Amino acid sequence: MARSFLVLLPNIIVAEDVIQIGAFNKDAAIIAAESKDFLQKENIRVQINIVTDSPTLLRNLISGKYDLILNNADNVIAWAEGQGEDPQKNDFIIFLGGSRGVNQKLIVAPGINEYGDLKGKIFAVDAPTTGYAIVGVYILKKHGLELNKDYTFKAFGNTAKRAEAMSRGEASGAMMSLADDEIQKRGFKVLAKSEDYVQHYARGLGATRREWANKNENLLVRFVRAMIRATDWVTDPKNKEEVIAILLPENRNNKARAEAVYTESLSQRFGFTPRSQIDMEGIRSVLQLRETAGLMKPPVPKPEKYVDERFYKEALATLDR
Repeated sequence: MARSFLVLLPNIIVAEDVIQIGAFNKDAAIIAAESKDFLQKENIRVQINIVTDSPTLLRNLISGKYDLILNNADNVIAWAEGQGEDPQKNDFIIFLGGSRGVNQKLIVAPGINEYGDLKGKIFAVDAPTTGYAIVGVYILKKHGLELNKDYTFKAFGNTAKRAEAMSRGEASGAMMSLADDEIQKRGFKVLAKSEDYVQHYARGLGATRREWANKNENLLVRFVRAMIRATDWVTDPKNKEEVIAILLPENRNNKARAEAVYTESLSQRFGFTPRSQIDMEGIRSVLQLRETAGLMKPPVPKPEKYVDERFYKEALATLDR
């Protein structure tokens, strides 16, 4: 749960709220929010807990270990509907936008040259009913392959863990975001790019338990306000060199990788939504993908079921404070 601490400054005592955040990685917006003091100006300190699989992320949100998560809409929807790794339903809300589109590749192991070669094989996933696995199901279905008939899923964790499983021969394919040089080094091949199949996808957004949001409304509004300002700063072209500089430590001080992250952050296809607004079309697309994969029966709910825009609207209206 969020906790308040007293921070002693010269002749000043400031109450500082600490938010526990779960995420797979730090994107440019949260890095900027910390390093450029957008959070500090709202008297907020965040502790970002990096995980390697979505069940851990969602279970820690449910238990209250994390106050909020930065994740894909698919995971939030699946666990809200009791379709995640655990069967119970959860009252989650999406309160903040993130990035658009899905920049993943359907990557296969040596020896797989076409879709038919995946018959009878294992497809590596983070979790079998959530996330980019569903994009994989959609793409393979377009090429005549049905899950649990032509191929099966096995959970390994994040991209790095899925890549290792394929290198060990434990899986023959996966949806991943591996860099081209890493794909070549491992002898893998790209069968498809997700953007050729999925036009809209909501990812990297902010979600939490509805109960926590209602009990911490002021804190959540302040957090959203800080993130809007951070996103504005990152996407302002005049800050390019400084953004790349703060991205370097998160990218092993590899300037080429930091520049690639920066470029994607501003991309019209894969970058941040303007002013961190919630991508309703991307959420709608996720719902349609889950329906196509057979995980949700029609008629699927509208995106509004999983979204509460009160906090975002209040933050946007009070940006000048």
